[in-house]
Amino acid sequence: MLKRALRTATNGTENMTDHEYCKMSLKKVSRTFAINIMVLRGDLYKSTLCAYLFCRIADTIEDAVFSESAQQIELLAQFRDLFVHEQYGPEPVSDWVQAFAQAEKTEVSPADLDLTLNLQRVINNYQTLPQRFQEATRDCIVEMTNGMIDVLGRKTRERRKVYFSKTLEELNKYCYYVAGTVGILLTRLFAAYTSAISATILQAMHRQAVSFGLGLQLTNIIKDSWGDYKRGWCYIPEELIRENGMEPEHLFEPGQQQKAQRMFNALIRKAAGHLDDALAYTLLIPRRAVRIRLFCLLPLFFAIATLIEAKNNPGLLTGQRVKISRKRVRYLIRTVTLICWNNKALRSFYTSFRGQIPEPA
Repeated sequence: MLKRALRTATNGTENMTDHEYCKMSLKKVSRTFAINIMVLRGDLYKSTLCAYLFCRIADTIEDAVFSESAQQIELLAQFRDLFVHEQYGPEPVSDWVQAFAQAEKTEVSPADLDLTLNLQRVINNYQTLPQRFQEATRDCIVEMTNGMIDVLGRKTRERRKVYFSKTLEELNKYCYYVAGTVGILLTRLFAAYTSAISATILQAMHRQAVSFGLGLQLTNIIKDSWGDYKRGWCYIPEELIRENGMEPEHLFEPGQQQKAQRMFNALIRKAAGHLDDALAYTLLIPRRAVRIRLFCLLPLFFAIATLIEAKNNPGLLTGQRVKISRKRVRYLIRTVTLICWNNKALRSFYTSFRGQIPEPA
């Protein structure tokens, strides 16, 4: 079985360079991000590509269902330690890949499995980057995986069928580890790539960077909440569920729909507040760094449009996919590309969406 898995991971890719493999793999694991990253160039493109793939591997370990939860935590810790100790050579990486391949697990897609088994190729590509890009990526991966290990440890200790976040503070902490750290990473990569971002601008961007990441992550948590619940996770805090008159284990029951929707609408407003900060962050980026602006704007507008789809949507509670249509995606890409240099136009276009998520009376 192990040999078959490792053999499958090389099928059709032997003649590719490591960079070509990374580009191909990204298209398989996330077509949306593959579209977004295409606007970047040079070392910023390559560093963002490698960083995303490393984060995706960490997510794969966190999201998979392992027969032994201790093994899942150990794999994450060993993955982190490759970066802590900069152990990028064939032997330590191969040992980790084999441990991952041998672990009994489910709910890993073929594309994510292939990527994880080819970790060495991503590392090879990453090592061709200038040191400042490597350092920013390494810091992010280490902090992110530490947070994942912490959450997995708490779930293991509770031994409940479904693990719930306890408080909004715990939810914010989790979102910081898996997405706020990425906001910090990207800000460092942007500054490393272009001199257009002055020290003053960079300082202001750092104040909004974490909130940007939290807005995107909360949007994902909202739209994926039913699926997460079914695989034993619920990031919606128990405190918030009880504030809305429900017990956590009854959140997705048909009789709780009205209360649950009210609670989700409150989370949607919270996510939208973070996306307001994301817009402020992006407008700080100088107009001549137009590709970086566009890279930030596309996921921002995809997220605010997704929140509108989720608002008062009973599909959130029944497992229906909450997503924006391909037609809406094309419209957003076309419009945002045309106005990405114009702050006034961007504010107006964003407000046309944001106004559909009003604050409670």
